[in-house]
Amino acid sequence: MTETGEAPDGRAAHHGGVRLTRRGRIAVGALAVGVAAALTAVLVSAADPFGTDGARRAAPGVSRPPRAVPTPSPTAPVVLDWEVHHERRLRAWPAVPTTYATVVHDDGDASYRRRGSRIVEYVVPGDDSNRLRLTTYAHRPRTLTAWGAQEAAQLRGYWPDAEVHTEPVRFRGRPALLLDATYTFSPQTPTRTRRLQLLTTTASGRSYDLYVEMPRTPAAEHIGRAVFEGARDRLRIDGA
Repeated sequence: MTETGEAPDGRAAHHGGVRLTRRGRIAVGALAVGVAAALTAVLVSAADPFGTDGARRAAPGVSRPPRAVPTPSPTAPVVLDWEVHHERRLRAWPAVPTTYATVVHDDGDASYRRRGSRIVEYVVPGDDSNRLRLTTYAHRPRTLTAWGAQEAAQLRGYWPDAEVHTEPVRFRGRPALLLDATYTFSPQTPTRTRRLQLLTTTASGRSYDLYVEMPRTPAAEHIGRAVFEGARDRLRIDGA
């Protein structure tokens, strides 16, 4: 018998029962420690399934999906003060927000004047990216559908990336067209521009084109749509 309690042939000596060798006792002890650690981890996981930071842990090699961040969208009503202008040459009474100022009467192109077309335009002083324009045409395509197609083609001619949607609507009880266009105004303006445009005619045969341009950002579109809808609903034109 050796001092370790082992028999000379390496087997453990026993007296009426089984005795572990010193090497065996160390192995069993290590196994017990591992089992205890595993049991502790299971209990901790059951108590806090989302981890200590409150976020579910992702499996190894799997990216956690990004949390959706709500995009702010203005919904508060837009309150505008309106002023009615009497545009005699256009035979129209457009309503314009008081924050806008007149910048164009008629057009610099002599061909417009020769055709009898008239233009009036209003912008926010210091910010010509927001504009309201009313035009009357002496000559236009015979039908609203053809007129809308011509306007859409002109928009795409000016801005090749223009996206134009046309919708038939009613204005003052008569057929009209609504054009909703988006385009890049110029390479120097990374923010795209949106235009809401109403094409309508009167019983006397006159034609009117009302549009509002605005930068395509949530806040600017929110205000621009309110300007367009308010100007459209308040517009008085000859014969309507």
